Amino acid sequence: MNDEERLQALIDEATVDCYDEEEQFWGILTALGDQLDFPLAATLIGEQVELIGIDGNASSAHRGIVARVLYKDLVYSVSLADLQITDADSRSAEWLAAYRYWLRY
Repeated sequence: MNDEERLQALIDEATVDCYDEEEQFWGILTALGDQLDFPLAATLIGEQVELIGIDGNASSAHRGIVARVLYKDLVYSVSLADLQITDADSRSAEWLAAYRYWLRY
């Protein structure tokens, strides 16, 4: 199985019971919340931050997945797509890659 097929398999796993794009979004969000091993080191506009979670209440299919990051002892809400993860375990890295792949279509 090549990388693209593996990413598609993860997306299929997260969206197996979804009937439309809105449900697919929530399936992906739920899978990321379950599969990512927080905290994760990341950068945002060149600054080191710590990805500490996903904010399901602030996320939406229109806005995208909102991540919660820690920066200088304060918590901020930012778009998950804007973060560059700098250190992740293999499962977290794979699910983040699947999310970015899903965003492309």
